[in-house]
Amino acid sequence: MKSTVAAIAITLALGTTACTVAVAPPHPGMVLVEGRWVTPPRAGAVWVPGHWEHRTAFRRVWVAGHWRF
Repeated sequence: MKSTVAAIAITLALGTTACTVAVAPPHPGMVLVEGRWVTPPRAGAVWVPGHWEHRTAFRRVWVAGHWRF
């Protein structure tokens, strides 16, 4: 009986803990873009992720991700 209660307590404790993983870039200066590490095309470039943009009252257009200099 004691082992069953202990097993349930351990299971509940492990099930409620959160796990955070910090991933460092493989080389200095690399940026995470859409799940991959890439080198920016020039110094100071910033990756702008893709997003939906309203063009008219009822039309939305997908704008692909791009580098902003």
